[in-house]
Amino acid sequence: MPIKSSNIKFYASLILLVSILISCNNSNINRQESPIVKSLTLQKMTPINVPEPSGLCYSYDKKSFWSVCDENSMVYKLKLNGTIADSFKISGEDLEGIAVVDANSLAVILERTREVVIVDTTGKEIYRIKFDLPGNLNEGLEGVCYDDINKNYYLLNEKNPGLLIKTDKNFKIEFKKEITFADDFSDIFFAEEDTTLWLLSDESQKVIQIDLNGNLIKQFIVDVKQPEGLVVDYKIKSVFIVSDKKEELYQFKLNK
Repeated sequence: MPIKSSNIKFYASLILLVSILISCNNSNINRQESPIVKSLTLQKMTPINVPEPSGLCYSYDKKSFWSVCDENSMVYKLKLNGTIADSFKISGEDLEGIAVVDANSLAVILERTREVVIVDTTGKEIYRIKFDLPGNLNEGLEGVCYDDINKNYYLLNEKNPGLLIKTDKNFKIEFKKEITFADDFSDIFFAEEDTTLWLLSDESQKVIQIDLNGNLIKQFIVDVKQPEGLVVDYKIKSVFIVSDKKEELYQFKLNK
């Protein structure tokens, strides 16, 4: 028996309605699963006497900070109030990142030459390694952190492309992953409490949390001009950022 045209129109309309409902439901699910972008609340701002600070990490005992200057190739040890406690010079130029390896040694990034330099806490060089990475001289390595639990380094390439690079303790590359969460990347921090990574973006003015495979967890907006260094402290629920342009240390409240 032939199907009436009215029935065909009815079923076609029903199929269209069901499709729209499914699409809307999937859209809602995606929105719920997407990391929510929040703003971090500023608690404190402290001027620091470090020209163009770039990179930030806690000292091994977490009683002070380490930072670097890309203008004069100096490494600075800062008290928690921002005053300089010590400093020394690195052989090379364009220092961009720093990380504590253990109680006696530090890893420092030289962006233009794509090098990581290991020094002791007095500035004596232990060794250095160079990475073959493409791109403009001033769009190279920007950040480094050390996972003391798994004995891995994580390196961050600034842009074109933005890269997350994982190496073993001898700097043998285990993986490289292109990341596109921001327009550029300026520092990286390893959080031992939950074994995640925190990234900082200068151009996007964002703090981004990812897992060790480079998958996005959450992100925050920060009102800082040219943010270049990052420390996340779960114990006191704070995020510390240094501004290259303003030469200031910012402390934000971490609302996880």
